[in-house]
Amino acid sequence: MFRRLFRPNHPAALDDDQLSGLAAANQLMENGRPGEAAPLLAGLAADLERPRPRRAANIHARAAHAYADAGQEQPALAQARSALSMFIQYNMTERTPVFYTNIRRKFSHKHMPAAAASLQNEFHLQDLPPQAPAPAGALAPARPRAHLPGNCPKCGAPLRPGEVDWIDDRSAECSYCGSLVSAEK
Repeated sequence: MFRRLFRPNHPAALDDDQLSGLAAANQLMENGRPGEAAPLLAGLAADLERPRPRRAANIHARAAHAYADAGQEQPALAQARSALSMFIQYNMTERTPVFYTNIRRKFSHKHMPAAAASLQNEFHLQDLPPQAPAPAGALAPARPRAHLPGNCPKCGAPLRPGEVDWIDDRSAECSYCGSLVSAEK
């Protein structure tokens, strides 16, 4: 099993205030209150853009999903734009097409066709890293090919295969702390 060691002085580690804010947002999401979690996530992402841009990109993505779950189309679209721009800027080649597909699908399911169309118009396939799916509306793998551990090795949050963002066939992003979690065979 893949486990990351928590290193408090590691540049990707969050400080206590950031961890508290993330924990509060995660608790709100878990309690079905995405409208309250979304601004916390968006604020944390903005704070992390300079010191930890890759982490910020993932938190912008979480904020986009939270705003969409709360039915707030414009903030969801703004956060999705930020996430995609940063994924592309920081060459997050596996994450970019997965998020692009997942957020467009969520916008469609949440009756936000204008947001889905905006992303499609603004982020063309040629803008996405080389691993992007060929058709713009291609779906991410619906079923994982490997088994996730029951809890995130970093933050201890429950991992639900249907709720995490799968990065590839063997790894997913923890919905709570953004850590990469490797699946077991």
